[in-house]
Amino acid sequence: MAQTISPPHYIIDEEYYWDLIKFLVGDHVFRVPKHRFLTGSEVFATTYGLDRAQGSEREDELNAVSLDVEPHEFRIFLGALYPKQLQGELTLTPDEWLAVLKLSTKWLFNDFRKMAIEKLSPLTGMDPIEKVRIGKEFCVEAWLLSGYRELVNRDESITVGDAGKLGWQSAIRLCGLREDWKIPGRRNPSAMAVPANLDSEIEIAFRDKFEAIREAQSLYMTVEDRTEAERKRQAEEKEAKDVAERKAQEERILVPHEAERRRIELAAEEERKRVDELAKELEERRQLLQSLNSDVTCT
Repeated sequence: MAQTISPPHYIIDEEYYWDLIKFLVGDHVFRVPKHRFLTGSEVFATTYGLDRAQGSEREDELNAVSLDVEPHEFRIFLGALYPKQLQGELTLTPDEWLAVLKLSTKWLFNDFRKMAIEKLSPLTGMDPIEKVRIGKEFCVEAWLLSGYRELVNRDESITVGDAGKLGWQSAIRLCGLREDWKIPGRRNPSAMAVPANLDSEIEIAFRDKFEAIREAQSLYMTVEDRTEAERKRQAEEKEAKDVAERKAQEERILVPHEAERRRIELAAEEERKRVDELAKELEERRQLLQSLNSDVTCT
């Protein structure tokens, strides 16, 4: 009788048995571990169905998730998610960091977005109009402000070509700022630092642009940012609670003191009334005595 041999029993490791996923980008197919895309952006994972066991509804016959981006930009983005070097900082060119910023902003990979912004700042040597463009496109307030500041301070005027890139309304606002800043005493071309109130005037002139960026910032908060914001919120709540408790304690201490003060004031008031009444009575008696003395004298 033949002996039945049981197949070997394998244990799937919980940490290092990674699922792979394929992406179709243009005519390029990429295959990488799924883990980074699950943990890097909840929005991406949900949008493309990576968090569902059956896969994405957008998968094609290659069983690949289709992405509407440029293949070379996606390849750069993968290089940031899955760096080949194991030591040292990730080294990319400014154009490559812009590609990382573009896709991380699009898909809300906020840790990589923050890293790209830090690597690119302060955009030294970049044309100010380009600073304005990418500052608005990627919601980076510091870049937008820097671009507008350079356009106000530069010697060259705002051209028709510049206005076409900036938008005519923005160009008109900038021209107004440039004219105001040329008033004697308000601008010092030889000063190394920009006068402190120029930034404020720029923010007032372009209030709509800056408010739009600030309103969008909650979308781009990293886990660390959210933790810090929550810590600050709790600290502020605790401070407000402590202030309220101190005020309540002071009121509890002051209430009996206030009552005692009022009691003393009332007692003093009563004493003044009695003194006034006694003074009045004495005056009446003095007058009566004087009258009696006068009558005796006449008699």
